Amino acid sequence: MSKELIYKICLFGDRNVGKTSLTQAGIQKKKAKPPICIDIAIKNFTINSSKITLQIWNLRSGPQFQFIFPIFMRGVSGGIFMYDIANYSSIKNVEKWLTLFNDSLSNEKKKIPILMVGGKLDLHKERMISRRSAKKISKKYKIVKNFECSSKTGENVDKIFEFLTRSIIKFEGYV
Repeated sequence: MSKELIYKICLFGDRNVGKTSLTQAGIQKKKAKPPICIDIAIKNFTINSSKITLQIWNLRSGPQFQFIFPIFMRGVSGGIFMYDIANYSSIKNVEKWLTLFNDSLSNEKKKIPILMVGGKLDLHKERMISRRSAKKISKKYKIVKNFECSSKTGENVDKIFEFLTRSIIKFEGYV
């Protein structure tokens, strides 16, 4: 039986870690920017004969925008915390971002899958965050899975969105 499923996912993390690049990599269409604090993109694909539409909400990371996180988190089905593998300071704020994200979900009263994604894999020679270190951090914060990707080359981009979608489907009890 095929279904049409629509999921809202949010990307969050420090500035310049690759959130916008990941959002734009491989999407079919981009919606107009609502306010200046968010970009919304649409990604369509099929999983097990179900048509999936992902609304990818890329939240700006400046402190001036954090007060509106709870408004934009309404109806979210999954999240991606993003860091830059070549910038150690980008992963140091993981606890702050996860707290902000989870506090924004407190009204939703549901558990959702969150991935941790290391961006800019094409800069692997400048790596400052090892895979082992990232996995340790993701385990500490009960992140569903840790990925690395390159939006520039497309490496793992589709895998990330497909894995997150499968995780959402599992969390919602469709599997």
